Amino acid sequence: MHFIRIIFLLIWPVALSAQDVLTGNVYSKSGAIPGATIFWEGTTSGTSCDSLGNFRLAWPDSFPASLRVSMTGFQTRVLKFESKSPAQVSVDLVAANSLSTVVIEERLPASQFSTLSPIFAERITSAGLLKAACCNLSESFETNPSVDAAVTDAVSGAKKIQMLGLDGVYSQILFENLPLIRGLSASYGLSYVPGTFIKGILITKGTGSVLNGYESISGQLNIDLLKPEEGADRYFVNLYANQLGRYEANVHYNKQLSENWGTTLLMHHSRLKQRNDNNNDGFLDMPMYEQYNVMSRWNWVHKNKVEGQFGIRALQDDRTGGQFAFNKATDYGTGNAWGMGILNRQLEFFNKTGFVFKKPGRSIGTMFSARWHEQEMFFGMKTYRGEQRSIYANIIWQDNIGKGDKHGYKLGTSLVFDEYREVFNDSAMFRPETAPGIFAEYTGHITPRFSVVAGIRGDMHSVAGFQVSPRVHAKYDLTPKTALRVSGGKGFRTANIFTENSAIFASSRQVKIRGPLEAEVAWNYGGSLQHKFTLGKEALLIIDFFRTDFVNQVVMDMETPGLLQFYNLAGKSFANSFQADLSLEPVERLDLRFAYKWYDIRTTYSGELKTRPLMPVHRAFFNVGYATMHERWKFDATVKWVGQSRLPNVSPHAQHGGMSNTVGESFWIFHVHVLKNFRTFSVYAGCDNIFNFMQHDAILMPDQPFSPEFDASLIYGPMDGRIIYVGIRYAIN
Repeated sequence: MHFIRIIFLLIWPVALSAQDVLTGNVYSKSGAIPGATIFWEGTTSGTSCDSLGNFRLAWPDSFPASLRVSMTGFQTRVLKFESKSPAQVSVDLVAANSLSTVVIEERLPASQFSTLSPIFAERITSAGLLKAACCNLSESFETNPSVDAAVTDAVSGAKKIQMLGLDGVYSQILFENLPLIRGLSASYGLSYVPGTFIKGILITKGTGSVLNGYESISGQLNIDLLKPEEGADRYFVNLYANQLGRYEANVHYNKQLSENWGTTLLMHHSRLKQRNDNNNDGFLDMPMYEQYNVMSRWNWVHKNKVEGQFGIRALQDDRTGGQFAFNKATDYGTGNAWGMGILNRQLEFFNKTGFVFKKPGRSIGTMFSARWHEQEMFFGMKTYRGEQRSIYANIIWQDNIGKGDKHGYKLGTSLVFDEYREVFNDSAMFRPETAPGIFAEYTGHITPRFSVVAGIRGDMHSVAGFQVSPRVHAKYDLTPKTALRVSGGKGFRTANIFTENSAIFASSRQVKIRGPLEAEVAWNYGGSLQHKFTLGKEALLIIDFFRTDFVNQVVMDMETPGLLQFYNLAGKSFANSFQADLSLEPVERLDLRFAYKWYDIRTTYSGELKTRPLMPVHRAFFNVGYATMHERWKFDATVKWVGQSRLPNVSPHAQHGGMSNTVGESFWIFHVHVLKNFRTFSVYAGCDNIFNFMQHDAILMPDQPFSPEFDASLIYGPMDGRIIYVGIRYAIN
């Protein structure tokens, strides 16, 4: 805690990230107009006024542009902009007393794909998040095919994401361009972001922008959380419960304190204290747990075009699981019953400030965050304690080249500092890492059809040495409705083998680390074809292919029964990913989405190139959503098919006590969700995994958990069975 106090004293003079935005207010003769809608015509970028009639909105990617300002009961106004000037406007709306009432509705799509940016990105909107209960970030991708979510083992309840066939550690997971999940939070951090806190999720496939750091290899997830200036509800309450005994409560408070200050308080509590063993293997299907999570953020604006935000986030998550009969008070540290316990505590501060100059497109800003994370775990007789102290800082200068905004550049410098103290059984480890870096990025609209984003960064990493990471994204419009994108670039990272691999703890395998482990380095390249066409209403077809080649990789080798080895790659390691995605609305308010994915992931294990275990080659996805008029009722159903996967070798003795095949079976998963909207509240209900599919023989030797053959880490399917849930959301403006 002394460390946190020092950091708090240091952050105040640190300035953070520029927000190149248009600001303004909307009013009438009667005063401010809260809730007025503002958006750029021909785009999906928009916002609404706060309680004082003020708004902030990012500039569009190209000019000229038309800003539409509207509100029920007032005449709509359209403002024309030739450039990013003026940067502040006041809009006077006239009452439409002489007009008959006309209601124009446009439903927000579940996913939005950029048509302008050279970077291939998909945004999951608030409408997409509401297609399921979406209790936390790990459950936000159930109705989206671009990101896979999977359980890591059969005892801890930890979940991981996968992008382009690679684990989520190869993707950057950010909170509004600040680090969110890395280090000790790699295994359980997805459950530390409650779903109601999330406004949207930006998914970038392939190598990311150099502005956000060096760790992006297979993609980026940038989580956009609720902000005070975006017209959120003053009070919001969400309550959730399911038949397994899981209960959740989320409470939000949002207040625009003045023209210059606003605040948002986000609070979460969840718990599961019921013991469930639906597959009758003697182990809890999911651990019992209790989590407290709170975030307070503040936004401010100064008259001299300086604005910023700061906040604090704190959480505690306590889990207990293992054998059904395990009692921590009497069985911990003994051979009476096998149990596990995980305690995570995290405290984080962040701060952003930006200054916009008079010249359109010119700005400077910085980002800063400081985190303290403590993790204590025991799995049977194995114990682990880790402590992480991290600092992240980023300064960005942005400007246009010449007149107009067809060519622009960004320059900056960054600093990443991590300090890890770990104790595994009787072995203690201390690892400090420092990585100062510089970067430059160019964005150019070369022709009306061709645009490019090219960047390069250099980082002096205390473990990886000096690394140069070039990255490029390009887009060419074959037709007004068909866009071709290509990208390529390099990324690197250092592995945290204890917190990133549950197999260390959830099995009796002997852990062997062969030699000092080097930084992981990889190249990613690929492309996508995006085509819009008419089928009923407008439809969208996207086909993409990406390949990742590792220069070095920390290999986790489970190929030898009873042994878990970590060593540097000696040979080839690559991942090929193909996805075809079709979205359409054949009739009004009926949305369909189909997707198919194929993976070819191979790594050299002790001299032999093999397909990666526990990774299905084929996947299919189908989602259907229907909303009645004015969205009073919303219905949603999702079907997933997951193909077979290769399993690592297990000993003949273990085969008699559990898994006996060398191939993980294929399976189907079905989800349904129903939402009913009322004037000030909504109720929802649903069922996940309707047909109750659970992986067979998920634990090897479950009746002998202290034997050398015990293993609960060979997971390819779901572990929690059928879940029936209900919930209510209540909002007061």
